[in-house]
This record gives sequence, C-alpha cells and structure tokens, in this order.
Amino acid sequence: MTSPRTAPTRPRRLLTGLALGGLLVPLAACSGGGDTEAFCQGGEDATAEMTAAGELANDPQAFADAISAARDGFEDLEAPEEIAADWEVFTTTFGELDDSLQEIDPTDQEAFLAALTEFSEQADSDDLTAASDNLSTFFAENCEA
Repeated sequence: MTSPRTAPTRPRRLLTGLALGGLLVPLAACSGGGDTEAFCQGGEDATAEMTAAGELANDPQAFADAISAARDGFEDLEAPEEIAADWEVFTTTFGELDDSLQEIDPTDQEAFLAALTEFSEQADSDDLTAASDNLSTFFAENCEA
C-alpha cells in the first residue's frame, strides 16, 4: 500500500512518464498552411493543457479538470488526413483517461491511482506507441520546432 507521504508523487510520475515523456510531442507554430497550420497550433495548445495537468498531480480534482480540458482540445482538432487515424488513437486513449477520472471521486486516492494505473497499462499498447511515433514524425516534418 502506498504511504500518504508518497501517494501524491505517484500520479505525477505515471502521467509524466507516459504522457509527457513519450506520448505528447513538442509542438510549436507551424510553417505549413491550411489544415496543417491549424492542427499544429491546436496541438500546441492542447499539449500545453496536458502539460499543465501533469503539474496538478498533487491536486486530484484540478488534475481531473485539466485532463478534461486537454481532452476537449484534442477532440476539437481535425487532423490532416495522413495522420487522422493516429490522432484518433491518441485522442481516444486520453479520452478514456478522462472518462475514468469522471467516473470516480478524484479525492479518493485509491480510486484515483487505480484510474491512472489503468491508463498506464493502456498507454503501453503497441497501437498507441505507433500512433505517437507517427505523430512525432509528422510534427517534426510539418511544424516548426
């Protein structure tokens, strides 16, 4: 069982290690035009929301609210056709994290950790890893770093 002293850092490690360390790609304003430019800018904004969520891991309710806001940002983006399937895998995974957090009382540390653990297991999937790799390549080739 996790001690109260170490419990708050565990969610941060899970999210940072999975989402921020490997699944979210660094984005900046795009150099391209049209849909790609909007996607790059929107991706940057949504990624900033997710990064902010990682900083709130010691406040489970604020964390859950930030995940929900990030989800809205991800779902509002229309990915260019060549990476639409990868973006769907990515957004669905974080949407499922949001769904899990919405179904629990985030102040219930045990339920909160269980939701993050479930996300962690799901985030280890080959499909999500492949989608993340494809998105990283797209952003590196189409958006300014």
